[in-house]
Amino acid sequence: MIIKHTNRSGFMIFDRKFVLLFDCISGVEPEDIKDKVIVFFASCRNKDHYNEKLAKMLSRFHTTYIFSNDIKDFSLNRELTCILSPYQEVTLGPLYIRAFSNTDSGVAFYVKLFGKQYFHCGKLNWRHWPHMSPSQLIHKEADFKTEIDKIASYPVDFAFVTVDPRLKEHGYLAASYFADKVRPSFLIPMHASGHYEDSEYAHDYLTFETTKWIACSKTGQIIWETSS
Repeated sequence: MIIKHTNRSGFMIFDRKFVLLFDCISGVEPEDIKDKVIVFFASCRNKDHYNEKLAKMLSRFHTTYIFSNDIKDFSLNRELTCILSPYQEVTLGPLYIRAFSNTDSGVAFYVKLFGKQYFHCGKLNWRHWPHMSPSQLIHKEADFKTEIDKIASYPVDFAFVTVDPRLKEHGYLAASYFADKVRPSFLIPMHASGHYEDSEYAHDYLTFETTKWIACSKTGQIIWETSS
């Protein structure tokens, strides 16, 4: 099994004949995966999470699309497209998918495949901006915690969680709470937008009891590789 970081919030997971693409907008060579069973996830319609051109390029191959309910792309094969609203679920052979709600647009994805569990936050994040009023900060915190608490009973091996460098030290709030409540085996930061130094400084802000941190240091990086 291999996990490859493409860019921003994008990750590719290779397991046996499957390749899962989460919010990949670049860094994917379609010809390299044409013989795989491709599952293309897009958590929202925003351009930093969904590349319509890439989605269409992959339609030449064995590709299934899992979209949030804010994506209205009817040019793709509808029989191979699942549109999920929050808390809807679908099983496709060995692949189980459940959508969760978000603190912005779109959904987050909980996925099980071959005995491994993944959670991709999409735009689910604890937003703590300097311009927000105290009441807004309380509201954003409550929204995030409420959704994460719903996930706490689900086992997660690999969690892809937003660490936004624009939020500075507050960018680690989401990762800290997620690790504390959900206790994934591994937590992988995303949405770095090229500022990968935040992964290196995470130990200054985060202390995990059981979760292990997997840092992303560059685009196109293989961050996990095992024989099973």
